[in-house]
Amino acid sequence: ARHYDAAVDTIFEIGGQDSKFVSVRDGRIADFTMNKICAAGTGSFLEEQAWEMGIDILGGFARHAFAATAPRDLGSRCTVFMETEVVNALQAGVPLADICGGLAYAIARNYLERVMGNRPLGEHIVFQGGVASNDAVVAAFTRVLDRPIRVHPYNRLSGAIGAARAAREARVDGQAARFRGLVPGPPPVLQAFECEQCENRC
Repeated sequence: ARHYDAAVDTIFEIGGQDSKFVSVRDGRIADFTMNKICAAGTGSFLEEQAWEMGIDILGGFARHAFAATAPRDLGSRCTVFMETEVVNALQAGVPLADICGGLAYAIARNYLERVMGNRPLGEHIVFQGGVASNDAVVAAFTRVLDRPIRVHPYNRLSGAIGAARAAREARVDGQAARFRGLVPGPPPVLQAFECEQCENRC
């Protein structure tokens, strides 16, 4: 984030499965936290809700949200409660635009209340992660906080870019550091399994 915005002092990161808050001071991480269990403020939740409404998350969701005249208050609670609120709103005939607008606000409020909490907010906020591609969520953060939010120019790849920069900086005299990704060797073996610890069967 600092590579693209040297003045950054706060990083919002919302990806598909988790959310992170990073406070930056003097170019270093001063504070860090992430969501504990609930995924209600993540990209997968937003994508799932859009899919349930028959809306394309990549383009249609933001278009609907910006057309909202009275965004539905869906709360900022856990996934199950928010899903129930969406279902109730649909059954009550609430327009899709107002539900999408409400979801954008819910993502922002969930993040601010459950991830950031009472941590101090800086002046130069960079938003990264896949959800930063959703203009409606960016607008919701901007409206709720009443301050500008800068979206990382490569928000979906920010973690990979950071890892690559860290690896490059760790090179010593042109030689790779003890970073496994740069050491030649056999290709990694991919494995998959189904967890049976709960009914989700991840």
